[in-house]
Amino acid sequence: MKNTILSIVAVFSLTSTAFAEDTATQDPTGPALSGKVSMDFTQDTTTDKWGGAMGLELDIDAGSLATVDLDFKGADGSALDLDTWAVGTTVAGVGLAFGDDLGVMPGAEGEQTLAAPVMAEALAVSVGDASVAIGLTDWTTDVTDISNIQGAYTIDMDRFAVTAAADYNLDSENTVIGAGIAGIDLGVAALGGAMTYDTDASSVGYEGVVTVGGLTAYLNGDDTDTLQNVGGEYTYNVAGAELNAGAVYNVDSEELTPSAGISFSF
Repeated sequence: MKNTILSIVAVFSLTSTAFAEDTATQDPTGPALSGKVSMDFTQDTTTDKWGGAMGLELDIDAGSLATVDLDFKGADGSALDLDTWAVGTTVAGVGLAFGDDLGVMPGAEGEQTLAAPVMAEALAVSVGDASVAIGLTDWTTDVTDISNIQGAYTIDMDRFAVTAAADYNLDSENTVIGAGIAGIDLGVAALGGAMTYDTDASSVGYEGVVTVGGLTAYLNGDDTDTLQNVGGEYTYNVAGAELNAGAVYNVDSEELTPSAGISFSF
């Protein structure tokens, strides 16, 4: 494990020379603040009553020589917390980043049936269409304790992109293989989706996604239950506000969970 960390440090060292050369030609960019205030409403399927919640998101981004991405989230009656963060830079085509939201496994919309390997803080290296993320168990106490390693490679086919990925857990020795496809343009609609295979569970999960204008719909299942969830959400922008309404239907329990919301971005 320590050898792996040392090899990543070596990558940082090799790119430091190129970084020094770039600083002479680039002007630093100041931080940008953006955010969103949202009010979301969901229906309790047991009581049929609707409940609401107010949420706040603040994003601080700074780019150019280095990249800093800080995403804060809060709710009515609670403190504003740092939800995700990442710091890094791109030098001579090599991207380096450290943060807690750097997993490279392909995702979808509902993701109820896809295997989702946990990755906390991680060190990520990307070169072109290839990326590797090294997850750390607890970097505040031991930066040599590696929890898992993820790798992904994306092939751009012009009209769509295909991603192959894998996660290996060093503690459980379990491997999760993933594949994703995005951007299939059919003119009136765009298709995409993802699939995962968990070797320990011997389980295949999949999800297909279709987007038509402001409507995004999905369906998913696995190798033992072909169709488990069907969901969708429609988003409409009007006068600076984003209105959304959607629902998720669980085929097995026959439960329909509707939702609606309004948000304002700044």
